Amino acid sequence: MKKVKWFERSFDFSKDQNIFPSIIERLRGTPARLEEKFKSIPTEILEMKVDNTWSIKENVGHLIDLEPLWQGRLEDIQNGEIEMRAYRSGKSQNR
Repeated sequence: MKKVKWFERSFDFSKDQNIFPSIIERLRGTPARLEEKFKSIPTEILEMKVDNTWSIKENVGHLIDLEPLWQGRLEDIQNGEIEMRAYRSGKSQNR
């Protein structure tokens, strides 16, 4: 399976595809999957940077920081909003 860069992905939430429930389920299960995968990886590996990129721990921290945003955007989608809320650094993601 070819890896597609995140910003090059497109998602179709029409009723024909109906992948939305699968995406939500994957998001909800992420913390448990990360914990299981990381418990056997040494800290020096989790904190390693390759070619000046983010470490594994930094990537996970970024996801944790953005969790309120995706939860708010899920609410936006469920409420039929035309535009999803924007990221507000350091502020509550709730409207």
